[in-house]
Amino acid sequence: MNTRRLGLIAVSTLALSACKAVNVPEDAFFYPDTRMQAEKIVLPPDAPMRFQADTFTIPYAGGTIGATRVRTGRTDTPLILFCGGNMFRRSAAAGLTAAKLTPFGDVLMFDYPGSGETPGPAEYEAFIATARAVADVARAQADAEGRKLIAWGHSLGGIVCPQIVQHVRADAVVLETTTPNARAVVENAAGWARPFIRINLAPNLAAVDVPTALKGYAGPVVVLEASHDTTLPPALSQKLVRDLRAEGVTVDRLVFPDAGHGDVGAQPDFQSRVAAALAAH
Repeated sequence: MNTRRLGLIAVSTLALSACKAVNVPEDAFFYPDTRMQAEKIVLPPDAPMRFQADTFTIPYAGGTIGATRVRTGRTDTPLILFCGGNMFRRSAAAGLTAAKLTPFGDVLMFDYPGSGETPGPAEYEAFIATARAVADVARAQADAEGRKLIAWGHSLGGIVCPQIVQHVRADAVVLETTTPNARAVVENAAGWARPFIRINLAPNLAAVDVPTALKGYAGPVVVLEASHDTTLPPALSQKLVRDLRAEGVTVDRLVFPDAGHGDVGAQPDFQSRVAAALAAH
């Protein structure tokens, strides 16, 4: 998730506007292909896929969703539904994602609307519609194969995934380097200017809150916090943990002191600590 733009909005508004208001449009958080091209953002090359990977499409209201099911060959592991960050594309990160998650089970990943092989508008409602459609397929596959289902959200996906957790009865949730809501991101990006501004979020953004979505959820939630995260700083993960616990949700907080926003999975103790947290429930 790119927050630099939000910080610039806050500081510029403070300097130039008498009303000291920051208006945050819904598209501030989304990076569809059109925006990536316009801003000349080139993603690094993917890692090779080392497992069987089946690509297919899933129908939704906006057309079809590009999806990939990674199969480890093990039948005694969960199925992980992965919701990526705002620059996630299977074409650029399927191998990397599989390398990170296959130690825990099979993986089902997908492209967001306007990105990769999924058409549609880059809007929050469309993102949730795709996540719900993929989650229904994930639940059906997990049930048919006698597997548990884990919902795993990274960055923006940490906001998207929780919205479908209770709908599909996910057995566990992992929230990696993310935030409790959009407002917390904007407030953090505003920094020193925060006491002097009024933040106006687009209605769809204002309505999104992870602790509210998970209120009453009976399964475990594991929050992965990166101490060197400059995209969504660790204070946001810490707030997420506090807010979830205030809602009565069972939360394990795993802090990775040497990790940044995108390399938690590369830490030497990542697999052992996450596996232990998931096995404890």
